[in-house]
Amino acid sequence: MRLKSPEELEFKGDALNFLFGKSGAGKFASPRATHRLAAGDVLVFNGVTGGKSGVGDGKNEFQFWNFSVSFENLLPLFASHEISLLHHLAENLKATRFFAARTPLAADCQRLLAEVPADFNLDHRGQLLRIAASVLASEFKVIQAQRGADAGPDDHVAQVFEKLSVSDLINLSVGELAGRFSCSRRHLNRLFHQHFGVSVASLRMEMRLLKAVSLLRDAKAKIINVAEECGFNHLGLFNTCFKRRFGVSPGQWRKSALKAEDASLQKMDDAKTTAPLPAMLGAVASKISGGPEILADLQRRNLLSAGPARAIE
Repeated sequence: MRLKSPEELEFKGDALNFLFGKSGAGKFASPRATHRLAAGDVLVFNGVTGGKSGVGDGKNEFQFWNFSVSFENLLPLFASHEISLLHHLAENLKATRFFAARTPLAADCQRLLAEVPADFNLDHRGQLLRIAASVLASEFKVIQAQRGADAGPDDHVAQVFEKLSVSDLINLSVGELAGRFSCSRRHLNRLFHQHFGVSVASLRMEMRLLKAVSLLRDAKAKIINVAEECGFNHLGLFNTCFKRRFGVSPGQWRKSALKAEDASLQKMDDAKTTAPLPAMLGAVASKISGGPEILADLQRRNLLSAGPARAIE
């Protein structure tokens, strides 16, 4: 990308943005921060806050590389304990992260950037993901350091949660789950509220309903069988919980999903959300087949941040 004074490039939308100085001098301004940019510098920020890049004061030109990736599309790369940190990452990056050319991380990013193939193919995209992974690994260390003493219990919750299967989370009683976490039911609820922002019962209900959404993508699957596979013993209760969470019955959801399938990618490009990915939704989606696609569909339907379903135990 090349900008000549007084040209500007505006960034907006809920995505993680990476900007790499190539030559000349530039500047970046957002409601949260302002930075001067030179060759070799790296800037990372959450586009939801908005921002503009332009040529530095008194300069004629600024050249840079940039790419962006949505938080939802990064989900398959992370373990569940890392997904739980994405909320903190999104918040931290609203203020932008600047890495001067002399820093090891900026030098590593520039080295990886030089290896990106010219053709826009799988190798090209894979190398960009390596750059994103390098930055995110550094940011996760910062977040874990910020958590300090609280990181111990959180790490234990994340480690145990990652070992649990979808079947475990759906079918085990709260008491049995508490045994897996080596604590009482009351303390388990306290840990889940701290780690995921919801109770054990609410997370289990969200897991059941998102698994149902995944199974409903099969046009041949009978709704009563979907209900049973998701831990509902009564079809009426399944329909009630599903409609309360998503606003339509399971049958209506499947019909609308099939009709929108061809146009969904175009609609998703225009979708916007001002809320960061809730840790609970990310953790649940990481365990379900097609989880990232389901989150993208919820975003398109403006249901991503609607909150978890109320649990009925």
